[in-house]
Amino acid sequence: KIGEEFIMSESRVRFFEQRISDMGYDKALRALDWMMEEMAAPNYARHDGSHYYNHLVDVAQDLLNHGIRDEDLIVGALLHDAVEDVPGITLRMIDDKFNTRVAKMVGAVTKEPGVNYKQGDLIKVLYLDPMLENPDPCVLKAGDRKHNFSTLRSATPEKKLRQAIETEKFFFPFFKEAMKRYPRYSAYFLSAKTAIKPHLLEIKEHYEEVDALQARIKELEILNAQYVQGEQGVIYA
Repeated sequence: KIGEEFIMSESRVRFFEQRISDMGYDKALRALDWMMEEMAAPNYARHDGSHYYNHLVDVAQDLLNHGIRDEDLIVGALLHDAVEDVPGITLRMIDDKFNTRVAKMVGAVTKEPGVNYKQGDLIKVLYLDPMLENPDPCVLKAGDRKHNFSTLRSATPEKKLRQAIETEKFFFPFFKEAMKRYPRYSAYFLSAKTAIKPHLLEIKEHYEEVDALQARIKELEILNAQYVQGEQGVIYA
């Protein structure tokens, strides 16, 4: 199964490479080559066995599939995890290799090291709200969250539930606000919510079923313990 997914992922990379080549997107080709070189090591494999750069390609391809032809945004999609995940890559390097706009959008979606964004509303206050000042990082973040949700099937149960809660509480309002501010990309923000919602509901329903089952098991354990005590009482009476 993992081998089949790996082959399909690599096929998508080749298709994307051909497409941006045909479009004359030289910057995007350079970004793709850079990330494939930097993220080819085994420690960049995702939970489905594919190279991590497949995620970057899938996000960029999704932008193209929704009619977004801004090459800087395609480059940003390919580089959106570079600073956060690849040691040695900096925003200055991205600025030098591409341009300031790409560096700024990548910087806006890059989380600060040492900050616990899971604490309280920090992901909203320190991460998502500042993005809303510019459409570029909003588009990248929507594509990133959208694709990550599509690959959650093989993630841990804890990660699934955490992503579901976080997305419903913070990202859905973020998409809604981005739609209001940037109507040019409103269809894409809506597509992110539309794609994510079925996965989110499935995760929530699963955990509701699990909670109900665990509660029933506890009830049965209590009844069984009471029954055993009652039987012992009869025996020793």
